[in-house]
Amino acid sequence: EGTGIGLVVSRRLAELMDGEIGVQSTVGVGSVFWVELHLADTGAAGTAARDSSMRHPAPPPLPRTALRTVLCIEDNPANLQLVEQLVALRPGLRLLSSGDAMGGITLARTHHPDVILMDMNLPGINGMQALKILKEDPATQAIPVVALSANAMPHDIGQGLAAGFLDYLTKPIRISDFMDVLDSALEFAQTQALRSASGHRPA
Repeated sequence: EGTGIGLVVSRRLAELMDGEIGVQSTVGVGSVFWVELHLADTGAAGTAARDSSMRHPAPPPLPRTALRTVLCIEDNPANLQLVEQLVALRPGLRLLSSGDAMGGITLARTHHPDVILMDMNLPGINGMQALKILKEDPATQAIPVVALSANAMPHDIGQGLAAGFLDYLTKPIRISDFMDVLDSALEFAQTQALRSASGHRPA
């Protein structure tokens, strides 16, 4: 037995994809749950993602020619798949991923991503501990890290921001919020890179 929150989340997800969800139930016999979704166009990230792209068009390209990298440290395959679809809406981005914190830290040290998306509840060490390791390493301390968490209480959010996360996104992921935060984090990373480069120019 549960609280029924799964059905609420499922209905919202179906609505976000312009679909429908319903149930046929007979006492003492059983229940049949059904979902109807529109068939996506070939190569599309999905109806919800396309609609979000129309409502949240990509910002003007920043003055950078190299491919930009987003690292997602997330152990939930469904959440990771959604992040992949949303990142694909932004041209010039590539996505790296890891299902655990230590693997993500290794990728961050190797590839120096522009932005890190960090799940808070990870196997092994959690997102807060992983952030501490990244901030203590000179090679990764300047990389902006955005928290992804089902812990949505104000105390949790405040604690995460105080620890050094650039922003804090709660689950289930709201597509519009995700796109806005991703764009802001990439812009922040670009500004930091430009400041760092100017500080090393010869006088």
